[in-house]
Amino acid sequence: MDLFLPALKIGICAMFAVVSTRFQFLDHAGTIAATAVGLVIIFAGGIAWFAILLLFLLLGIAATKYRYRYKERRGLHERGNGMRKARNVLANGTMPAVTALLAPVFSHGDMAVPFAVAIAVATADTFASELGVLSEKVYLITSLQRTDVGTNGGVSWLGEGAALLGSLAIAIPAVLLLDLEPVWLPFIVAVGFLGCQIDSLLGATLQGGEIGTEEQLPSDAVLTNSDVNLLSIAIAALIAFVYAVLLF
Repeated sequence: MDLFLPALKIGICAMFAVVSTRFQFLDHAGTIAATAVGLVIIFAGGIAWFAILLLFLLLGIAATKYRYRYKERRGLHERGNGMRKARNVLANGTMPAVTALLAPVFSHGDMAVPFAVAIAVATADTFASELGVLSEKVYLITSLQRTDVGTNGGVSWLGEGAALLGSLAIAIPAVLLLDLEPVWLPFIVAVGFLGCQIDSLLGATLQGGEIGTEEQLPSDAVLTNSDVNLLSIAIAALIAFVYAVLLF
């Protein structure tokens, strides 16, 4: 009986890896990275924590594949037929894994808030990026001047609405599954949305504020897209950690 729960957790992660490979949600390296992140979270946080991570992955894949051919024709698509790569997984999954590892040190209830915020930022940014590019009116977040679709740091009303929806899509199940007080719902939504704005701000400044890809960065870029994702999630998770764990 003592071995049943660990075996179940390993089996859940293995099943995810098989399904991901079978339906080409992630490439091979991405599947390995996601499985590793999943194992950390499911053992340190629990099955409910893993369920929130899995929800993000499924929502992110759905947003990526939504109108994929249209985005592909305009050069605004995720390369590799929409399959997420290891760098994408690690950029979005590192901070959730770190918060899960810290849960036994503090308490699962307290650390569940920064964990949920980290996932909410990742989902908000994915929704904003994948759905916001369908908008024709895009503005640079630093100057609010019109810019081209796909520009680093570009925002639109559609993208902002999608970001808010993505944050909310994680906050609601997180409150329910992680047994959080309802008062944390607006907090997770707000900080998740804020993290997405930080991502856009970093994109407009340290990522060059131009149209670029992970493989072909603007000449003045300091950070890659994955760097920006990781940093914005880390900042939002730190805000949530300070408020929910150290101060609340």
